[in-house]
Amino acid sequence: IGALSRGRPSLVVGTPGRLNDILALKSPPVTNLNSCRYIVLDEADRMLDMGFEPQIKSVIDLLPADHQTLFFTATWPREVKAMAASYLKDNAVQVFIGGADDKLVANKFITRHALSSFNRHAVHLR
Repeated sequence: IGALSRGRPSLVVGTPGRLNDILALKSPPVTNLNSCRYIVLDEADRMLDMGFEPQIKSVIDLLPADHQTLFFTATWPREVKAMAASYLKDNAVQVFIGGADDKLVANKFITRHALSSFNRHAVHLR
């Protein structure tokens, strides 16, 4: 927190609620996010769906106008998509892996491997 108050961070990592707590501190004051050019929201659907929108908006309001917003989510329900649209620019790019509809579809081109062993000394050999 002290480092945040002394500098102009280009990257800050935290949950929306925790970031708001830090940004609300009076001593040391941490309010300058002018150098942050990106906001990344992982599990964005859950954050917006669970009522974190006011906290997210508070952080976004402190970013420069030319920042980029990146949403990462496994599902993208219509209601959440509409809410998220207010944070995106007109030229926003959407990347879908799997299906581009509202259904949650696993990408069939990704190979998944799993190895289970009850022997704690087991070694996976290729």
